[in-house]
Amino acid sequence: MSKPTREELNAYAEENRRVAVYQHAKAALAENTAREAAAGITRETPEYQRLNQAVIDAEKQLPKRFRKAAKRGL
Repeated sequence: MSKPTREELNAYAEENRRVAVYQHAKAALAENTAREAAAGITRETPEYQRLNQAVIDAEKQLPKRFRKAAKRGL
C-alpha cells in the first residue's frame, strides 16, 4: 500500500473536521433539550431552533458517504 499524498491527507482531515462539527452540533442540541426539559419547557424555543438549524446545516456539509450514517445516528 502506498503512502497517502498530502492532498489525500488534507481531504481526509477535512472530512473528519466536518464529522466533528456535526457531532458537536448534535451534542449541543441534546444538552439544550435536556436543560429545557428539566426546566419544564415543552415548546420549541429560539435557542432550540437555532441549534436544530445548526445540526441541519452541519449535516448538509457532511461528505456524501456519511449522510446516510448521520440519518441513522452516526
